[in-house]
Amino acid sequence: MNFEIIPVEKSERALHYLVNLSCDAFDATFSPYYDEGEIEVYLDLAYNPAILRKELSSESSRFYFIEVDGEKAGYFKVNWDESVTNEKYLHDFELQRLYLLPKYQKQGLGQKAMDFVLNLAQKLEKQTVWLEVWEENKVALNFFKENDFVAIGNNAFPLGHYAQTVKVLKKDL
Repeated sequence: MNFEIIPVEKSERALHYLVNLSCDAFDATFSPYYDEGEIEVYLDLAYNPAILRKELSSESSRFYFIEVDGEKAGYFKVNWDESVTNEKYLHDFELQRLYLLPKYQKQGLGQKAMDFVLNLAQKLEKQTVWLEVWEENKVALNFFKENDFVAIGNNAFPLGHYAQTVKVLKKDL
């Protein structure tokens, strides 16, 4: 298995891959829990080309593809400084998204991506990495716990007709 983490280029071709991968990964993760209409509304709001193009253009945010044998297996997004999604953590490093397509899960790829994220945060001289994860995603919660993240609070995450609860987790470096 040939594994690579590749920065997402600021090109229309890369944007096309990012939009499709983002939608596929989100749908695979959440479609068992929500109806198709709710998922589609969220995908249109969060992962449309205009939104992702703007996010790609940020100087304090980066997307990375996770590739296995030349295939896109997943991606992650990190933010720092003015790009963090919560002003409370303005001086910290945020892992905003980490998704693997189902056929690539349970192969150690998430851990390789996490190691990359933690190293990047240290290179940027950040003291803390934080993230949010849906409280019902027990697999993800366990993964982050195994990586020494601790819960520090809750936030609301609007999806469908209800606001879902996400756990805010952090790890001091």
